[in-house]
Amino acid sequence: MPRANTLERERLSRRKVAPLPARSAGTVTRIVEGARDLFNRPDGGDATTNHIAAHLGMSPGNLYYHFRNREEIVRAMFPRIEGEGLDATAPPAGGRLSARDFGERHLKGLHTLWDYRFFFRDLNQLLARDPRLADEFRDYQRRLRTQYRGLFELLIAQGSMRAPEAEDDLDRLVTDSIVIWTNWIPHLIALRPRPEIAREDVVEGALHSFLVVAPYLERRFAAEARAVIERYDGGS
Repeated sequence: MPRANTLERERLSRRKVAPLPARSAGTVTRIVEGARDLFNRPDGGDATTNHIAAHLGMSPGNLYYHFRNREEIVRAMFPRIEGEGLDATAPPAGGRLSARDFGERHLKGLHTLWDYRFFFRDLNQLLARDPRLADEFRDYQRRLRTQYRGLFELLIAQGSMRAPEAEDDLDRLVTDSIVIWTNWIPHLIALRPRPEIAREDVVEGALHSFLVVAPYLERRFAAEARAVIERYDGGS
C-alpha cells in the first residue's frame, strides 16, 4: 500500500440534507476537498480514509467522526457532480439556445469531468461498492437524459437542428452522447501504460460527445458551437 505522502485534485439535488453547524461544515468541506485531491491522482483508487487523514494532518478518529468510510465521502461529493450535470442541461432562461450557449454547456460538463475525474474513472467500482450511490446515480442519469432531450427538442423547434427520421433515434442520440462522455476517461486509461489524464484529453472527450449530435445541427450553428469547445485553453 503506498504511503499517504506518495499519493498524487438552480437545483443541485432533490435530496434534502440537514445543515451542519458552521465548524462541523468547515471540517466536512476540508475532508471532502482533500479526499478529492487524493482520489484524482493516478494512484487515487488506493487512497483510504487513513491516507486522507494523514494528507489533511488530522487524526483518523476526527475523520471517522464525520465519515465512517470512503463510500460516505464519495457520496458527499455526488450532489456537486449531479448539480453541475443538471445545470449544464437545464432549459435556457430566455427560451432559446444559442450556439455559444450550447458549446459552453459542453465546457461545463468538461469542468465536471476534470474536477471529479476519479469518479468517472472508477465509476463501476464505486457503484458496486455503494448501492445507495448506485440508486442516486441512476436517478440522476434519468433526469439528465430527460433534460438533454429537452435541449434537443428546443433546438429542433427553433430550427437549429433537424429531427432524426426515426423518432426513437432522438433518445439514442441523447444516450450515445452521454455514454461517450461518461466513459471517455476509462477509455483513455485502458489504452495507456500510465493513467495520467490532461486537460486536453477531456477537451477531446467533449468534442467526441459533441460530434454525436453535430451532423443533425444546422451547419453554422454546429461550427459556432464547436469553435467554443476548441477555443478552450485549459484554464479553470
